[in-house]
Amino acid sequence: ALNTYANETDEVYLVSIKGTIDLGLSSYVQRALAEAVSNKVKAVILEIDTFGGRVDAAVQIRDQIINLNIPSVAYIKNRAWSAGALIALSAKYILMDKSASIGAAEPQPADEKTVSALRAEFTSTAQSRGRPENLAAAMVDKDIEIENVIEKDKILTLNAEQAIKLNIADNIVLNNEEVLNFLNLRDAKIVNIYPNWAESVSRFVTNPVVSSLLLSIGFLGLIIEFWTLGWGIAGSIGIISLSLFFGGHIIVGLASSGL
Repeated sequence: ALNTYANETDEVYLVSIKGTIDLGLSSYVQRALAEAVSNKVKAVILEIDTFGGRVDAAVQIRDQIINLNIPSVAYIKNRAWSAGALIALSAKYILMDKSASIGAAEPQPADEKTVSALRAEFTSTAQSRGRPENLAAAMVDKDIEIENVIEKDKILTLNAEQAIKLNIADNIVLNNEEVLNFLNLRDAKIVNIYPNWAESVSRFVTNPVVSSLLLSIGFLGLIIEFWTLGWGIAGSIGIISLSLFFGGHIIVGLASSGL
């Protein structure tokens, strides 16, 4: 059984990690965890449901969770794939819904340099939490073969029962109340921490799909404007798109500063 944590408030923070992993999400998680430490809550639940996203944002979130001095629980509602798997592995405990899965973290592009770097992140994270390093590596690198678990040339993804059997996850739960029961915090109050306006805007603008589209439209608009006489719609659209692209990254900085 886990010990309860005295001399703290009777609250547990719920931080939502859903959708695409982006820099705006990293700012939101950083603020939420800082508030959790400041308010001395008993634990933080990271409710995860993501196909993945930006590796740099996931690494930032991973570092914030690893360095947290209060208990952290990754509650995988549906999927913790790709960058989401790294975030889940960084938590002290991993709990999964019975239909959830974790893994599928091969980077794109899957060149040796990128695979090597991400594999090291996964293995070091697993090691820091006492989880099997080879299983974490197999989520990233298809060259890794583990007898009776994964064949070569395949990327490891585990369902809830497999994850528990292989010591990746700690238990299967159905809802947040069961997460509290696992922590022996049945009477604690769950407090949802929501993104502020800056974090919401930056999440949209720094979404990998949106940011790539804004950058492409921005430069295309300026190129078209360069080859036409006068100032027209293409140039205006280009300026607006580039302003949104660079402004979104500025907003990320503002969000990180607590605005």
